[in-house]
Amino acid sequence: MEIDYVLKQKKLLPNIISSEILIEKQNLRLRLSQTDNIFSITEYENKREQFKQNFKNFFALGIPEVGKFTLNKNSKAIWLRVNSYFVVTKESYNDAINAFHEVASVTDQTGGWNALTLEGKLSISMLEKLLTLDLDLFVKEKAVRASINKINCIILCNKQSQIYTIYCPSSFLESMKTRLVDLVNLVA
Repeated sequence: MEIDYVLKQKKLLPNIISSEILIEKQNLRLRLSQTDNIFSITEYENKREQFKQNFKNFFALGIPEVGKFTLNKNSKAIWLRVNSYFVVTKESYNDAINAFHEVASVTDQTGGWNALTLEGKLSISMLEKLLTLDLDLFVKEKAVRASINKINCIILCNKQSQIYTIYCPSSFLESMKTRLVDLVNLVA
């Protein structure tokens, strides 16, 4: 056995460098992309005010409210659970560690998740078949964690009834792509 083999840390990197259109029909497009870094950030106990300030200074975003996400041109912050956020950003992991080292734990999730975007008038029809939630209440800048095809995903509403993003664990990407492409062929 190689010495120190288990101690070697290999960073997961995105397996897709840019956007790829998986399927495009008249009223629906399914696009796969992952070009940004992804971090899971959990604030430490009794550090709320300092955490909020660091979050705003580093990402130029406010902390998202329960079930919502906030975004700007460089970052998207998604509420996951109490004191825990999923951030898709152009910022580097080392910079994030430095910005939050005393107020939160930062875990690099880059390469562990992929974004699938549904766009078009039929995207709502797709979600109706995938999710058991009231899509009339799933409006712009809302986020939900739900199971799609028995896969735990994060779903964002970018524009109600038009544009949705599904963050899927990379280990289930092929299964998710197959399910979505099959469903596109049913509804389109």
